[in-house]
Amino acid sequence: MAIHRKREEAKPGARLVLESAEPVELPPASIRSEDVTIEREEFRPYLEQLLELLRHGVTARPAPVVFSDSVFIIEGSTRSFWVRIWHRGGDRTEIDRLHVSSCLPRVPGLGLPNLNRG
Repeated sequence: MAIHRKREEAKPGARLVLESAEPVELPPASIRSEDVTIEREEFRPYLEQLLELLRHGVTARPAPVVFSDSVFIIEGSTRSFWVRIWHRGGDRTEIDRLHVSSCLPRVPGLGLPNLNRG
């Protein structure tokens, strides 16, 4: 289950970072390309693939080697995207900000081990 930091204290319409130690089923969400930031310019050609996944709903898995519950991996058809997601409101249907920290080529049949954190 996804946990939002300081959910009880958040004001209506506040930006909430997605946090979870478990996979999260994201519902179809609206997102604008201008609300996306990227670590490296070479990720830009692959952003449309990620945006389409988010607009149709997708599973976000916690990154296994990062000691943060707010970094997720979203698997596309050709790339694996490492992201942080901020939603507006509690239903997660409006993405207010998306940061792409990595965009790796996807290799069929190769997966990351499920490493324990801590």
